[in-house]
Order: sequence, then C-alpha cells, then structure tokens
Amino acid sequence: MEQLTDEQLISQVRQGNMDAFTVLVDRHKNGVFQFIRCRVEVRETAEDLAQEVFLKLYRHLPDFRGDARFSSWLYSLTLNTVRDHLRMKKRRPVTTVLEALKGWFTDSREEPEAEAVRSEERHTVIGVLAGLPLKYREVLYLYHYRQMAVSEIAPLLQIPEKTAETRLYRGKQLLKERWLEVDKREDSASQRHAARAVPEAKADS
Repeated sequence: MEQLTDEQLISQVRQGNMDAFTVLVDRHKNGVFQFIRCRVEVRETAEDLAQEVFLKLYRHLPDFRGDARFSSWLYSLTLNTVRDHLRMKKRRPVTTVLEALKGWFTDSREEPEAEAVRSEERHTVIGVLAGLPLKYREVLYLYHYRQMAVSEIAPLLQIPEKTAETRLYRGKQLLKERWLEVDKREDSASQRHAARAVPEAKADS
C-alpha cells in the first residue's frame, strides 16, 4: 500500500480503508510537523497541532477535489490551523535559535542546499536558518525541503507569486551571507585556538 499515490490512498480512505489513512499520515507527518515548527517554537505545542491537523484532515478529506496537489491542500490546512492557534494565544518569545528549528531536519536524505549544508554542519545551519525572518525561512523550507513550486507556495501563504519569488531569492542571499559570517567566525576561533595550543619555545640554557 505504501506504493500507492496520495490520490489512490484518498480513494481507499473514502471507501472506508483506515489502513490507507494510516499510510497517508505516516507519509506526511514529519513534513507537517516540521512546517509547524517554522512558526511554533514549543515542540509539545507543535506536536499537538500536528495531531489536530490530521484530525481535521480525516474530517475534511471528502472536501478534497483534486484541483491541486494533495500536499498543497494539506499544507494549506496546516497553515490555517497554526494561524488559528496563534490568533488564540500570544506567542512566547523564541528562547534560542536552535530550539526554534531543531525539528526541521529529521529526514535522512541529503539536504538540497548542498553547497552550504554538510552533515557535520547541520546544527550550525539550523542556527543560521533560525535567525532568518519568518517570511524568508518558511518559503525556503517549502521550496527546498518540501519541494513545492513557487506557484504552489504563493497561494498557500496568500501572497502574490512575484512576492514568493522575491522572498525565495532574498532568503537564499541572506542564508549565504549569514553562513559566510558564521564560517568566518569559526575560522577565526580555530586560528586563535591553534595559536594558544602552540607551546612557547624554551630558552636555550
């Protein structure tokens, strides 16, 4: 059943096959959770909201008409759920940059921004991304990690397509600039550490 497309699974669910719904949830739960973490810094809250999304998904699955990709429809449902939550409860300030996005990269696949992202640098990259404004990091996430087209991102975020393109371009530029800043600081720190580690030459007796 794992080989079935989303649309085929939905057809099975509509016929009462709950195993198909389980497969559908398993397929998308990580992506939905990570997207929620873009906007909600508390992990437990994000987990609760993800569960709420899939409850809504089951109730509203008959409303899916197939006009857009299922993933786009699902992320629209997710975004509306998060916005409802944030309207009801004032957000707490983000305490650390790592806490804000530590749930983003749970997949074992190679990261798309290969020129900047290496496996041993993952935590640094999470910190850099966390420091970007929300409007940039959510577009970067959807485009690179959920592989959504700009034409899908724009209606999901309720912004013009040109605005989505601009945010994607500017987000990439900011990511590169801040990555270079971090890289430069780490090089300087490494050089200072190496200098301190060199023992002073002993005076000749």
